[in-house]
Amino acid sequence: MEFFTVRNLTMKFGGLVAVNDFDITLKKGEIVGLIGPNGAGKTTVFNMIAGYYAPTSGTIHFQGKLLNGKKANEITRSGVARTFQNIRLFTELTVVENVMIAYHCRLRSSFLGAALRLPLYRREEKQMYEGAMEFLREVELEDLSREQAGSLPYGMQRRLEIARALATGPQLLLLDEPAAGMNPNETQDLLHLILRLREKYRLTVFLIEHDMKFVMQLCERIQVLDYGTTIASGTPEEIQQNERVIEAYLGEG
Repeated sequence: MEFFTVRNLTMKFGGLVAVNDFDITLKKGEIVGLIGPNGAGKTTVFNMIAGYYAPTSGTIHFQGKLLNGKKANEITRSGVARTFQNIRLFTELTVVENVMIAYHCRLRSSFLGAALRLPLYRREEKQMYEGAMEFLREVELEDLSREQAGSLPYGMQRRLEIARALATGPQLLLLDEPAAGMNPNETQDLLHLILRLREKYRLTVFLIEHDMKFVMQLCERIQVLDYGTTIASGTPEEIQQNERVIEAYLGEG
């Protein structure tokens, strides 16, 4: 059984074809990059995988199960988590509260159990807090757990988004421009963090990124979109030498 497969995925908005016949297969434990110019359809691909858009056509299978037609929360529960290009934290809540909210998808307690604070819910609430703190330790934000999320510097907010995604218990992690807005030192720290999280939690990582140095260092395979169509796929070395990619995205230099 293949871990994750996308076949002939197409998304049309009226007469505009945003993504056209997109195919990809991810093996368990891989780190794969999706690159391309602005407007190439990369985030649209993520939105279809994560259940925010219903594809016009094509199929998405995760661990043998069809994801088409499932709601975003159902896909999250199945083991697919994502971060966003534009950070979507609950800025008025604390850092740890942001992660605890994501942890809710793991709970077995009913709404009534939570309202009445029944024993099962109290036990799960304790587990939720302890689990949230574990993920904050992983991204080196434990000491800031009581700070308001919106007060964190941009790079730390990015790491908080990753902690929040981890709290859902994913096997496939979709990262949409995780290094955006980071300085070179923060980017290198992020690279090592992703590698460490991949090993510890046995994650498969699929990411969109414009920082080519970051992508080439981190990813084992790269796929390139241009105007919604795949123009190249291969190792970082193959992509760097591909003339269509150089022309469309990387630049003649």
